[in-house]
Amino acid sequence: MKHPFVAIALALGLMLTGVLLVPSGARAHEQETSVDWAVAYANIRVLGPPVYTRSTSLPVSCTGGTPGVIGGSGAYPTITLSTGDYLCITWSFRYIAGNVVRGDLFWITRLGLDFGTVGRYITCTGTTCPAGTSGINQWIGASSFELDPNAQYDATLVIRSIQPTFRHLHVGVAVQNVGNIPAAPTVLPNIPVGGPVLYGLFTDASGPVVEPLQGNLQLLAPWPWAVASLFGQIVIGFAFIGFMWWYARWEKKRGARA
Repeated sequence: MKHPFVAIALALGLMLTGVLLVPSGARAHEQETSVDWAVAYANIRVLGPPVYTRSTSLPVSCTGGTPGVIGGSGAYPTITLSTGDYLCITWSFRYIAGNVVRGDLFWITRLGLDFGTVGRYITCTGTTCPAGTSGINQWIGASSFELDPNAQYDATLVIRSIQPTFRHLHVGVAVQNVGNIPAAPTVLPNIPVGGPVLYGLFTDASGPVVEPLQGNLQLLAPWPWAVASLFGQIVIGFAFIGFMWWYARWEKKRGARA
């Protein structure tokens, strides 16, 4: 057998092996080594595992769900989705640093754009919350929010599955001048090498690709001005080609007369 055929057969074999093994033996990215966990724990303490609630329609509230905990073997639980389904993710954390900064909520799968963010909400609880906000669930949209010392925050993310994938999903909070801190158990004082095992779960989605806001606003829909612009560019392009063809013929005739 020639070398190219051997290489192709080997590649196909490895791909098939991966397909067969991933569903049964998949393991998540269990630790985040890029985070300085001593600094992270000096700012944020996650109060419990995030809870992931699946919904086939835009959820009005988040109830029940699957806690994103780590199994004894290190494998995450798996939640089965159809593309277009929603995940409502709730978790709580406390900001324990001494200065007021800005914060933000995030989710991450690391391997692709598997979800679209539909809603982001935050509830501040405590005496240090901004006036008139304690205990009120606030829609924050795409903006950041104020992190106040010793305040507890109940976070809610509503995301939508947009493509068929098998991914691990984490959530967390970004702290101004500190960085992104994924949700993880507090394991002080002896932080393990590589950091703690993160809270999370696997998402096993199937179905056609959808858009995050499909049904209300299609982000990838062809806008009228874009269609008109494309048509105009095509017309101008053909006109330019025609002009250059005519000009070349004219120059050739002029050269012949000379």
